[in-house]
Amino acid sequence: MLRGKWPLAFPLKHQDVRPLAIGAGGEISAVMGWSRPYTLGVLGRRKMAAVYCQAVLCYGQCIGLDGVPAEAVDAEAKRLAAKQLLQLATRKVEEKAADAAAPDVVKPKAAPPLPTETPEQLRKRVRAALLRQRV
Repeated sequence: MLRGKWPLAFPLKHQDVRPLAIGAGGEISAVMGWSRPYTLGVLGRRKMAAVYCQAVLCYGQCIGLDGVPAEAVDAEAKRLAAKQLLQLATRKVEEKAADAAAPDVVKPKAAPPLPTETPEQLRKRVRAALLRQRV
C-alpha cells in the first residue's frame, strides 16, 4: 500500500532503495490514518532490513516520500546501519553453523504393506496359530 502511494520512497528494486527523511513517519501516519506507534513499527522493520542499511551507508542524502532530496545522512545513522549489518551477518553465520552441526533427520522406515488376505484366509491363519499355542 505504501509502495503505491510513494513509489520513490518505497521502490520495488533493491538498488533503488534510499534512506527516508526524518519526518517521514509522521507524514505516513497522517496520510494512512495509522497510529504513530504502528507507523514506527512498520518503518522499524523496513529500516532494520539489510537493503535499507546498505542504502544508508551508500547514499549521503535522505529523500522525502515524494522522492525529493531532504537532509544528509548523519554519522550516527551510518554507525547504526553498520552495526545492524554486522548483527545480520553474524546471525546468518550462526544459523549456517547450527544447520551444519545439527544431526541429519532420520526418516522413518516405511510401514510394511497391509496383508491382502481374504477374510477366509485370515481365519485359517489365526486358527493355525491358536492350534500351535495349545500344543
